[in-house]
Amino acid sequence: MTATARAESAGARTRRLIARATGPSAITWWTWLVTAPFALTVMSGLQYVANGPWAVVAVASLQHAAVGGLLLCGSALLRITSPRARPSVVLLIFALIGALRPLLFLASGAALGIPVRAGDLAGRIMINLVVTVTVFALIAVAVDLVRDHLGVYRRLRAARSASARDAEQAAERIGELRGSAVDDVLGQLETATEAAAEHGIQAQDAARLLRALAEEVVRPASHRLYEDEDAQPDAAAGDARVSNRDWVVSVLGGMRAAPPLLLALLYAALVTPFAIQQYGIVVSLLPLLSGLLVVWLANAVLARLVEVTVRRWRLLVLVTGYLLIGVLLSATSDLVVRAMGHDPRLVWFESATYGVIAIGVALVASLSARVRQDQSELEAALQANIQSAARMRADYEHERASLARLLHSGVQAELIAAALALGAARGGRPEEDASAELRAVVQRIRAELLAPPAEPDAADRVAALVESWRSAIPLRTTIGDGVWDRLREPARASAVVDAISEGLANAVRHGDGTPVSLEVRPDRPSGVEVVVTSGGALASAQPGIGLRQLSERGAVTLHESGAGRVELAVAIP
Repeated sequence: MTATARAESAGARTRRLIARATGPSAITWWTWLVTAPFALTVMSGLQYVANGPWAVVAVASLQHAAVGGLLLCGSALLRITSPRARPSVVLLIFALIGALRPLLFLASGAALGIPVRAGDLAGRIMINLVVTVTVFALIAVAVDLVRDHLGVYRRLRAARSASARDAEQAAERIGELRGSAVDDVLGQLETATEAAAEHGIQAQDAARLLRALAEEVVRPASHRLYEDEDAQPDAAAGDARVSNRDWVVSVLGGMRAAPPLLLALLYAALVTPFAIQQYGIVVSLLPLLSGLLVVWLANAVLARLVEVTVRRWRLLVLVTGYLLIGVLLSATSDLVVRAMGHDPRLVWFESATYGVIAIGVALVASLSARVRQDQSELEAALQANIQSAARMRADYEHERASLARLLHSGVQAELIAAALALGAARGGRPEEDASAELRAVVQRIRAELLAPPAEPDAADRVAALVESWRSAIPLRTTIGDGVWDRLREPARASAVVDAISEGLANAVRHGDGTPVSLEVRPDRPSGVEVVVTSGGALASAQPGIGLRQLSERGAVTLHESGAGRVELAVAIP
């Protein structure tokens, strides 16, 4: 990857993070709930209340209730804020709440009659501003990722369930088809002919019996097969129910360490205002640099350790590791500050604060990776189920049509021909027994009906695939005139199947859940073009593996067509 590409990738990730932090999840009840413990930390003024722990709890609780009121006001303001101004407004709200927290702490003490010292109010305001903006943004990103992950998890699981259900129903219908058509026809033929032949039957009577069986048994059965519509499975629900346990196991099982450099930079951003307030710029420099180095190196070791840890123990290793790094960080700061001849006041708050922040960052990093991984894994399962459902549907349709043709054009015609031949051959001796001929006709029909069905042709596979996708997602389909004739070429039909599968799978994976359009149309001179249009935006200009493989079989074009729609066109010669 070139330096320019890396810069663009980093810029794209930054833009996505800002969009998540300032989007619909910017202010939720999680923002207030998760930050409740911070109301009892030094960031809110723990050292400025002298009347014991219960006084601190009372003041901090009232302060946090006031913060909740500010969050409600901020949420109401965002409802009338334009999308373009929203990122700036969100960050201003976060900064304003952070700056007001120390003032709210003082006001809460006054309201409760509990003495509270102001201390270095300007420094406290700066500390709370930085911490609040950082923590609120981190919570917003985490909540947005959770919602995104649940949406992908539910949507793809719903499609997969619908596909699996379709395949299961198709298998049941194929199993029932022979019993309802072939076995029923054979049973009636054998019962009628055996009863007639048991005591002997004259040629003329045998001929009338065969004609009656053709008209009254075989013909109605073939018409039922021709006229009956293939029962379609129920359309997939918009959201499949996902148990909390399944989702939590999915997330925690994929936990990974946060990027070491990111945690080091976050540490510096959070601790610098507090260190400057406590010790001044010059004295703070060495403790900050030593802490930055400790955080970076220790997290690099922890990230490596997590990679080699089995999945069920990763969360425990992460939590333990971050707590130990927090203790190491505090111990390092304590030693450096003492070595410089200063009193290390309140450096041990870093151990708990760091652990909470690090776990939050790790959760965000893990959810980001989990969304991508689940999209790939569930997409693969989705495509497998769709292909399976398509094969089962094609098998069913092929067998239904084949049996209908066999009964109508084969069995019925053979019965009538056999009746005519029997009457003509025995015309001069109508009293002779025709039981043997009757049995021979039924045996030939039995062999024809029980012969293995032929494989469905390529056009049937494409039609079945489209129907299976339609049962899984909201899909509008257009098949152009002349397409089916062109799909008689096996290689072209196979490429069209792959193009449809890849295009619709990408629409599910990257789309916004709105209806998807599929058009299969003739392409000059004798090819076929597959066009899939879905809602959303291009996540990357670089094609994935599936599209690169399709480009080996045809011309692939992927672009945004405007109005929030993405179009994939594959022209197969």
